[in-house]
Amino acid sequence: MRRLVLVFAMGFTVASLLIYFFGDSGLVAYRRLEAYRQQLAANVEKLQARKTGLDSELANLRNDPEKILVMARDIGLYQRGDEVVKLEGLARPATSNEIGDLLRLPRVKASRNVIFKVTGIAVSGVLAGFAVVGGRLSRRKGRGA
Repeated sequence: MRRLVLVFAMGFTVASLLIYFFGDSGLVAYRRLEAYRQQLAANVEKLQARKTGLDSELANLRNDPEKILVMARDIGLYQRGDEVVKLEGLARPATSNEIGDLLRLPRVKASRNVIFKVTGIAVSGVLAGFAVVGGRLSRRKGRGA
């Protein structure tokens, strides 16, 4: 009987430790969060570099009215008296504005291991207590107390 209790206690303890390390709030989840944090940090650095470039471009635009005219013509704005020549078959270069990477933390399902964690720890504690008490009682019986 005592061995059976010890086997169950060890089984619950091992299962609890596995859930604690590899469950939804364990080591694997921590590493996933750390990777997500590093992705966010890299994205912030890219965005800061982009902001620096845009700030310098804005400073250039404030100081150079000719650059403003060229950019306005690129988007189709012309002054009175400008003559527009459109070439057929010549595609306009595509422009895009980069905002940053869209990073989302994958949602983890509700904490499903909580019941197993609490039950495993409680049962293993109770069984370990029974094993200790049972071991002391069997020693006393063996001594003839």
